[in-house]
Amino acid sequence: MTDLPELDETEAEGNVGRSLAWIAAAALGTIFTAGAIVGVIAAATESGRTLSGIDIAIVAGLVAIIGALVYTQWNLARRIRIGGGPMTTREKLNRNIMVGCGLVGAVIGAILVATDGTIPSDPQTMFSDSPLPLALAVFLAVFWGVIMPIIAWFWHTRAIDEQEANAYRDGGYYAAYAYLMGAPTWWFLWRGGLAPEPNGTLIFCLFAIIWTAVWYWKKYR
Repeated sequence: MTDLPELDETEAEGNVGRSLAWIAAAALGTIFTAGAIVGVIAAATESGRTLSGIDIAIVAGLVAIIGALVYTQWNLARRIRIGGGPMTTREKLNRNIMVGCGLVGAVIGAILVATDGTIPSDPQTMFSDSPLPLALAVFLAVFWGVIMPIIAWFWHTRAIDEQEANAYRDGGYYAAYAYLMGAPTWWFLWRGGLAPEPNGTLIFCLFAIIWTAVWYWKKYR
């Protein structure tokens, strides 16, 4: 029997990159679906009624969707593991940190949806500045301002290689330039009455998306 052809390093990295992209998309779908479940339950609770048959059917359908998305992520991760050979210690640590941050993000997102109590009909309300309970606000501030820098430092010094560090740094450059050019432009247009008021949360999210997209492109292209 003939051996299966081995993928060269570039092709293998490309396959890994595509799998990771699908994993990320499935993870986002899982988070939003979980938020929808919390929203359905919270809406019923706020109205002072028990879940109706329709509500239960909706929740059951959403749970099934989450199950399918989680299975998809697991299957894609298994393919990466099988196709890429044994993972190094750094690769395992990198994976665990990424998965852990994703799970924490999902929990925080679910908490924020539960706190708000509704599923926003207007997408812009996702970036609102509505008040938070004091305990939750302090917890999120400490997590983001104290714990996240420690995780980031550990990730940079212990979990990534030089290639990923360079890709991450390049992503920061592109995102910084986009912010330096885009934020003032939006501000000027708003002052001239040509655009809505700048939204700091939306600007932050766009900054993070650009950074992540460039990091992904530089690492896996």
